[in-house]
Amino acid sequence: MPKPALPRLVAPLTALAAVLAVSACATKTAEPETRNAQVLAPPADSCVLAREDAALNPRLDVERVPTPVRMQPPPIRTPVPRAAVRRDGSSSLKVEVLVDTLGKPDMSTFTVIESTSAWLTTGARNAIAQWTFEPALRNGCKVPRYYQFVATSPPRRR
Repeated sequence: MPKPALPRLVAPLTALAAVLAVSACATKTAEPETRNAQVLAPPADSCVLAREDAALNPRLDVERVPTPVRMQPPPIRTPVPRAAVRRDGSSSLKVEVLVDTLGKPDMSTFTVIESTSAWLTTGARNAIAQWTFEPALRNGCKVPRYYQFVATSPPRRR
């Protein structure tokens, strides 16, 4: 009786299956490594681009505007002189200043938008010059951005 040919075919088929499995794994593994190598390539420095955008337009949209961390001294001292308010007792002050990437106000950019009194303006200018800020963030990068300080008091009730 002749021996079945099956056992002689099992060994070569098993070897062929193993080679195919290894080559399939190698092919599948090589593709993601190639893709990962492309993904991990260093991107252009986004902070440089964000700072360039901010230099061109310091009023651009940001994720976080400059925020005072330390507001000492206060911008408006008390008591407020009578000459610093309108006849009805109201007052208003709106100023802006550029805050750099280190959180320091650039006082050469200090601008008065609205003020009912030179006393209020002087007090705000002197105080803001000493404040510390958390700088603005754009795309996760610190950028220079304008900060506005606004203070108002309502008219007295009659």
